[in-house]
Amino acid sequence: MVYMAIVKRLDPHIEEEVTIEIDGVEFTGFSFICPYKIEVGKSYPVSIGFTILNELIISEIQGEKKEIERIGLGYEYYIRGLLHEDTIDAGIIFNDEDEYFSDYPELMDKHVEIKVDRISIEFIKTTTEKR
Repeated sequence: MVYMAIVKRLDPHIEEEVTIEIDGVEFTGFSFICPYKIEVGKSYPVSIGFTILNELIISEIQGEKKEIERIGLGYEYYIRGLLHEDTIDAGIIFNDEDEYFSDYPELMDKHVEIKVDRISIEFIKTTTEKR
């Protein structure tokens, strides 16, 4: 899913680190795909995913929580929401590009919590972008 995100912060030391806001939810992620220059305070179309460096930790939760919670001061997050075949709906839709969720058919259409090592942000190139 493509969202319009406001760039809130660019890290001066880590080129890929960017803090964005989507629908009032602010989080920090890594943008490995950014086909144009971005600026703080401006809005851009993005797609959101996640990165698992070691092992996916996923568990069913009680209730219908949809949220993103940062773990400490690092880049890890808990993503809580409704699990689908290739997405998790945490109020913001996260794409499962690496097909992790296919290993958990028993959790489909249930509310779950996953722990991710970082959130990935892809800035989408549009036909109106200057070349």
